[in-house]
Amino acid sequence: MGRAERKRDRQEKLVKEIAKNPFLKDEELARVLKVSVATIRLDRAELGIREYRERIKDVATYNSDSAGDVGEVLDFNLYHDGISVLNTFEAPVFEGSTVIKGQAMYGYAENLALSVINAKKALIRVANIKYIREVYRGDKLVAKYEVMRVHNGNYVVWVKIKKEMCEVFRAKFNMSVLEDSRR
Repeated sequence: MGRAERKRDRQEKLVKEIAKNPFLKDEELARVLKVSVATIRLDRAELGIREYRERIKDVATYNSDSAGDVGEVLDFNLYHDGISVLNTFEAPVFEGSTVIKGQAMYGYAENLALSVINAKKALIRVANIKYIREVYRGDKLVAKYEVMRVHNGNYVVWVKIKKEMCEVFRAKFNMSVLEDSRR
């Protein structure tokens, strides 16, 4: 088998591996395909496959509500957890102030919870929420979200949002995924 054939086979395997699991990092792909990380990066560039961070953002955004925002996804493990950063320049504020409305915080948290359980539609059975501090337009928020429990299609997801290392909002969602909402 010549060099061109080996490259074509490797690139086909690369495409299949990423299709199976878009959350594989270049280092993991290199290990699976038994090549260097540089080779993986060159193959990805040649094939037009986006880097890890962009792929997880695509998946998280695709799984969230189309009208909602999941911010810039930094880490994402489907059905487990994730980390996201949101700049609040476009968030709705109370008239005559720069304080962000609670509905924006709730919507951001709900979209993160939906994305991590891979659901377009889910009923929020119970939402325990706590607004701890006000958030202002232009603040940068960091959210950590985690699936705490799964039982018979019901999920408990925690979302904790911080501003400058201090918690400003947290929510615990008890959610039931609607049957037709899985991808």
